[in-house]
Amino acid sequence: MARRIPLPRLTQRQRTARWQRERRQQAIIVVAFSAILFFVLGLMAWGATDRYYRENLKAAATIDGRAIALRDWRREVKYQQTKFYVDFGVPIGLENDPRIAQQKSEYERSALDTVVEYAILDASANSEGVSLGDDAVQTRYLSDFSQFRSRHILVMPDKDAKDKDVADKAALEKATGIAKQLKEKPNDQDLWNKLAKESSDDPGSKDSGGELGWVGKGQFVKEFEDAATPMQLGQVSDPVKSQFGYHIIQVEERRGPEASDAIQRWLGAGFTVADITAHTRHDMIREDLTKRRQEAAAASPVAQVHVAHILVSAPVPTGGDFTQFSAQLKKISDINAALDKGTDFAEVAKQFSEDSDTKDKGGDVGWIARGMFTDIGAENELFSLDAGTRSKQHNDRTQTVWYKVLEKNDARALDDEQKKKIKDNAYAYWLNQQKKAHDVTRLVPGLEFE
Repeated sequence: MARRIPLPRLTQRQRTARWQRERRQQAIIVVAFSAILFFVLGLMAWGATDRYYRENLKAAATIDGRAIALRDWRREVKYQQTKFYVDFGVPIGLENDPRIAQQKSEYERSALDTVVEYAILDASANSEGVSLGDDAVQTRYLSDFSQFRSRHILVMPDKDAKDKDVADKAALEKATGIAKQLKEKPNDQDLWNKLAKESSDDPGSKDSGGELGWVGKGQFVKEFEDAATPMQLGQVSDPVKSQFGYHIIQVEERRGPEASDAIQRWLGAGFTVADITAHTRHDMIREDLTKRRQEAAAASPVAQVHVAHILVSAPVPTGGDFTQFSAQLKKISDINAALDKGTDFAEVAKQFSEDSDTKDKGGDVGWIARGMFTDIGAENELFSLDAGTRSKQHNDRTQTVWYKVLEKNDARALDDEQKKKIKDNAYAYWLNQQKKAHDVTRLVPGLEFE
């Protein structure tokens, strides 16, 4: 049997020292573990914060040095894509179908344009005193998204008639007779069925008593919509002329925005009525400012420049095929080489320009006044150049252009075509001016350029 060796007994001081040593070791372990734990948690929190910033708060664009957050841009992308699903009949649940990925991606650019535009509209509304009450916005919201169900009979003039006026008069007389019959018995379904089948020139509705179904604003031609909007339910209209012929219209039912497919899809995607009416408000501000710009646009006479241009499409690689891309790059290089060599601008235009309306005229686009171009940079350069000189190369996403100033006139009267173009461009021209004035910078990768 093994002999037990007695262990020495510790004194009280030794036991206290051991206990203190063990406590210090435990404290060191706890502190070290806590430090590691807090470091890991801090790293995770920093990572989450950085990710949240990158995905939400980082700037998609800046205006006057102020950021427009990525989350606002992404929300607008979703808003516009949701409208796309309604317009093109994409069923719920198939929003991520790869077959529509290309169409969806196109809204990334338009959504960035929109959030920038809205920021400018808000600033301009404040500075120009554009005030819209909630009642006005609500009225417009109801107008934009309410729907009506109607039916019609369409009478078209004989398109093969030699005398168009006689054919139009005959169609009007026929339509007037149909309207008279229907006004006597406006709700007689059998009569509608009979007259539509016998007399309507609308193949899509003639076999269903002229029924057109539920529609909203902008789905019918303007003349039809303008006539139907104020009509009482059950009322039969006088003949309404449109580009298609003469319509005899009856509005059968109306319903509010809550039944609109677009509204339902937006609400289902997480948007609110307030989000939708915010877009409506911006539409109204845009229309107000457009009207103001158009009213001030066509003063005459004004300074003008007589311009020629060479226009080719911008080289863009598509579908992995770089053949066309390379060919377009070579064309641009050849144009620059010819111009730098002193080849006549008109001859270069005839050889290379892709503008079929002007190339045979040596690129001559006529007299240009401010407001006829929406490219502010090109316009400013043209008005600063002397007659006989050409511009630098101007590029955007879709085209590459060179200009030459042929003549200048400090006070030339605008013709009707110029006035119309200036009026049509008035809002886009003003918006581009505002983007420069407010120092707008686009920061989303791939969308830096308009």
